[in-house]
Formats: sequence, C-alpha cells, structure tokens
Amino acid sequence: MANKKEKVINQYAEALLAYGDDQDSFDSLLADLKTVSDVVANEPKLTALLSAQTISEDDQVSLLDTLTKGANRAVANLTKILLSHHHFALLGAVADRFFDLYQQRQGIQAVTITSAVAVDDDQKERLVQAFQKQSGAKKVEASYRVDPDLLAGVSMQSKSILIDGSLKTKIAKLQAELLG
Repeated sequence: MANKKEKVINQYAEALLAYGDDQDSFDSLLADLKTVSDVVANEPKLTALLSAQTISEDDQVSLLDTLTKGANRAVANLTKILLSHHHFALLGAVADRFFDLYQQRQGIQAVTITSAVAVDDDQKERLVQAFQKQSGAKKVEASYRVDPDLLAGVSMQSKSILIDGSLKTKIAKLQAELLG
C-alpha cells in the first residue's frame, strides 16, 4: 500500500516539476504551492470535508477555487485533480516531494545549523560556506537555531549529512571511550 501511495505522490510531484520546466514558472509555482499546502495543513477540517465527499462536487470545486484564487494555474489544477482522484489528502506529501525534487535538480541543499549561541551574519556566511564545501552543494539554504545544550560549537544537519562539531558530542565520545 505504501509503495502505491509513494508512486502516486511521485507522479504528481514529477508532473509539477515538468510543468515548471515547460512554463519556466518555478518562482510562482514554489510560492503558491507552499501557501496552498500550508493552508490545507493548518486546516485539517478542510481535508476531511473534501476527502469525505460530504458536499456536492460543485461545492467542492467552488471551495478549491476560493482556496487557489490567484495561485499558479498548475497549483489550482493539482488540487482539483487530487480531489477528483480521491487523493486530496496527499497534497502536503506531493508538495514536499516536489520541493525535494526541485532542490535536487537545482543542487540546493537545505541545512539546519544549530549553535550553542546566536551567530552573526559573518559567522552564518562562513558556516554556509563550510557546509557547502563539505557537501558539494551548489547552493545552501540554511535555517538557524540556538541550542544551549550543545555547550559550544556547531552542528549542521541536512537530510543526508550531519556535521557535528559541538562540545556536547565531543564530551559524549570521550566519555564513551573512557568507559569502554
């Protein structure tokens, strides 16, 4: 069952990617898909209402038209296609997969940089450059957070790479070696 679901998610995401290539409209496609999928994610009753099909098809389409008013045509069409094929609940997963595919294609690596203390802009730039060098990414999209439990140092985590230079981890490794 999960394989079928993943296949469906990939098909929709790849179709959106192809549309973006054809129309050269990634900026609006990315922004509008994020907005619509965020609204749907924050309103679970909307998905339940549309997925349960307790309202007429005309009301469903009207609701989707309101939801996607002003959005990229592909995003509006996606919501309607998902609904008509009884896959509306997969909108968030399709959006996530599309974002992943887009980032892969563009060589963009998303990374969360966690430090023990707040870092200034110069430090942020150096951290991004260090991660870029280690990962080989063409572009890095970094988000930052502070975690005093690290004690000192920095941890950089992407989907596939962890670079942990925190004092907390170094102490844990040393303790493990000492205790055998």
